[in-house]
Amino acid sequence: MKFKPLLFVVALAAFSCAPKQWVITGSQTAAIPIDSTTQALADQQMIDFITPVKQNLDKEMNQVIAHTAEEMRAGKPESLLSNWSADVYLYAASEFLKTPVDMAVVNMGSLRALLPKGDITVGNIFQLMPFENELVVLWLRGKDVKRLLDIFAAEGGQGVAGVRMQIKDGKAVNCTIQGKPIDDETLYSIATNDFLAGGNDRMIPLASPVKRVDPGLKIRNILMEYVIRETHEGRKIQSKLDGRISVL
Repeated sequence: MKFKPLLFVVALAAFSCAPKQWVITGSQTAAIPIDSTTQALADQQMIDFITPVKQNLDKEMNQVIAHTAEEMRAGKPESLLSNWSADVYLYAASEFLKTPVDMAVVNMGSLRALLPKGDITVGNIFQLMPFENELVVLWLRGKDVKRLLDIFAAEGGQGVAGVRMQIKDGKAVNCTIQGKPIDDETLYSIATNDFLAGGNDRMIPLASPVKRVDPGLKIRNILMEYVIRETHEGRKIQSKLDGRISVL
């Protein structure tokens, strides 16, 4: 009996020869809050099954692993959170390659939460980086780096490390890498994530590198290990606005 509705639909589909033309004449939406008001609709057996799992997960996520000196948020042209994240990318890539990496790029859209002032938990890092993105190191010629920085300028800024630039009339000017003017033919190493390395978020020059290395390190783990290391060495997590990107 339970298969009859399915067979009925298939029969209709088989005998329907004329194509249908559907037109949307209107639409309605309604927000359904998932909070205490929906508790009466919950399946108690599922709740009983999930509760011990949730308790163990909450215990893990609520572990305090670091402390920040101040609240850090993402914003343009530069921000405490984007500067800090890019600095960590640069540090991790340089440590992996055992040689200094020239610059790092972080898209603001990947920073999905702020880091509050005070205690930082495992959950805070998961909220900041909920994706499974991995670290990538690319090598681009200077002329392509300039194209990339022009894209940043047109967007009002992005997260960078090792770079200083100014934005004038939507263009990148007075750009330097590691304190030196950018040379068109020099190869520069860039630490970023695999999402951006595919040319996504309009960062098209990153999709055509001269060379690419995939260390196989998840960004979330990099951030986690960094804050734990800083804590073990007695330092708070902190950042600063240093003018690496400014608007003229």
